[in-house]
Parts: sequence; structure tokens; C-alpha cells
Amino acid sequence: PDEPADAPPKRRAFTLKTPPGPTFGTDALAEACDIYDRVMAGSWAWPDPDGLDANADDKLSPATLEKLVLRLKGALIGETIVESTWKGSYSGYFQKLIEVAGQQRWQSEPDLLEQTLRTWEPNSRSRQIGHDRLRRLWREAGWDWPDAISKMRGNGKAAAPVEGVRAFSDAEVAELRARIERSKLSPAAAVAWDLLAAFGIRPAELKGISLRTKGGQLIATVQRERTTIKGKESHREVPAAPPSDWPDDCFNLLARFKKHGLEPNLVAMRAPSDRLAKQLERLKKAPKVNNEISADLTAYGLRHAFAIRLAELGLNYREAAALCGHDPSTHILVYGKRLESPKLIEKVRKAQTNI
Repeated sequence: PDEPADAPPKRRAFTLKTPPGPTFGTDALAEACDIYDRVMAGSWAWPDPDGLDANADDKLSPATLEKLVLRLKGALIGETIVESTWKGSYSGYFQKLIEVAGQQRWQSEPDLLEQTLRTWEPNSRSRQIGHDRLRRLWREAGWDWPDAISKMRGNGKAAAPVEGVRAFSDAEVAELRARIERSKLSPAAAVAWDLLAAFGIRPAELKGISLRTKGGQLIATVQRERTTIKGKESHREVPAAPPSDWPDDCFNLLARFKKHGLEPNLVAMRAPSDRLAKQLERLKKAPKVNNEISADLTAYGLRHAFAIRLAELGLNYREAAALCGHDPSTHILVYGKRLESPKLIEKVRKAQTNI
């Protein structure tokens, strides 16, 4: 429509105004049918006459790709992601694509995509994400994704540690507390780290957390609005399950929480994990008190340790998943290897003993 009949054919994308997702499926279908009817009636026109042409000779040039990236950015930010997520999880992959595109004149989409994806290790998480980001970019342009490139995504198994998630040991948690006490971190910062260790919460869940006791048990109410397959989840209650050598009151955690609270500049951050990561890196470099702290541990290692302790306490995976705020299938995916390996090893040992 609205183009000369003798003009070279173009393939371009048009994005529906209806929001994505199954909730709006009926609305999206109605909008698509309306567009179809207007196309057939000859009354529809492209809203962007200068849109990207999938058949153009320069479609793989850096300039065209930069234009496409900006268009995708405009479509995502404010709708599905925020600016910082774009910078941290999207922009770098597209910059790599544009950098490779500038190395020569590319005529073949598979060649350009393959060369870009080869900058990341096979079966690595980086290559997986890179593949998915580039495919999303191609979808934004309305270009067909080459089937051969899908094979390069890999399965990510090479990126997964053989032993499963890396969790703090009880000795490492004790060492972390000792180094915090010797550091310049505030009492409020120490409270935050103890909350992570005792309740296995995500760093972002420090926002709005509250504590109370019930029957002598320390309970945290975790406020975090998010949408799951079960609907909208607003909060969950989590009992303390700290390392075995901690006192029942978790080092008087409730009183310290009431007195010091949490650092305002920590809970005000969109991603508290960034600040915690910097604190942890400094703590790792501090002189040891009794033990070493593994260099590959992150703040999430305290959450992983909590989940593993729940299994050691006898909770099944559904119960543990509920306390962690996980879907059961996600919980098994994340922790299954770590939880099952010791059982399998013990089973083999017993079998060999009985031979």
C-alpha cells in the first residue's frame, strides 16, 4: 500500500499498538484483522514510509543496524525494561554486532551473525544471551532469522558449574560476619548481610522487609510485588533458617533491625545487589580472621546456602521453593544438581560396600 506498483518489493515490520502477552491476545487479533481489512480495501498506509527494508543492499551496515537498535530501544524502555537494564543486558551485545558489521561489507545475514556470536565461547551463557538479543533485534526489523544460526545458541551447559550453585559454607558465613565486624561498614550494613544469611532473600527484597517473632521463631515478611504464573504475588513470610552455629535470635537481629534499620541509600537503589557486590569484594580482600572466603562467591551465595539448608532440614522442594519465592520447577532447576549429587554419591558408596 501507498507505494508505486513498479517499485522494488520491500519487507518491513509493523508493531501492533496492543500490548504483548496472552492477556491481550484477543485485542491483538482484532487489531491485526482491522489492519488486514484496511490493506485489502486500499486505505491503509505505512506509518513509517522510511522504514527499514529487509531487501536493501545496506541493511547490514553499521548505520542501518544502529538505526534498528535505537528503534528497539524505544520499543522496550518504559514498556518492558528500564534504562539501566538496557545498558547492562542489551546494549553491549548490539555494540558487538555493530562493531563486527563495520569490519567489512556483509551481504549474508548468517555470516554476520555467525561472526558476531563467535566472539563468545560456545555453550556459554554470554553466547546464549547474545543469540537471543540479536534474534529480538531481527524480529523488530521484521527480518527472517536464519535457521542455521539457531544451532549456535548452544545449551549453556558449559557455563553451569559441575557441582551446582556456589553457596557460602557455614565457615564462610562466620568469616564474613567477623570481617564485617572489623570493617568500617555501619551497623545497618551488618543488619543487611545478616538478613540475607538468615532468610535467604534476594538483595532487592531488602526493600520493605519487616521482622517479628512468632512462638519464639524469628519471621521476616518479604514485600515484593511481582507477577507469576499463579497471579500477582505481594509478600511471603519466611522463618529464619541461619547456619547451625548461629543463636536462635540470629545475634539479636530483631533488636538491631529496630535500632539501626537498613541504610537508606541501599534500599533506595534500584539494584541493591550492586552496592552489596562492592562491599563483598572489599570484604574478600580484608585480612582473614579464621577462614578464607572463596573468590567466586557473590551476595546470592547466601541465598543459595539458605535454600540448601532448607533441604538439609527435611523440607521438600515445593516447601523450600515457597519460602524462597520460587516456582517449584525453577527451584529444582537451580538447586537440583547440588541437592541430588550427595545422595547419588552415598547411594553408589553403599552399593559398592554391599558387593
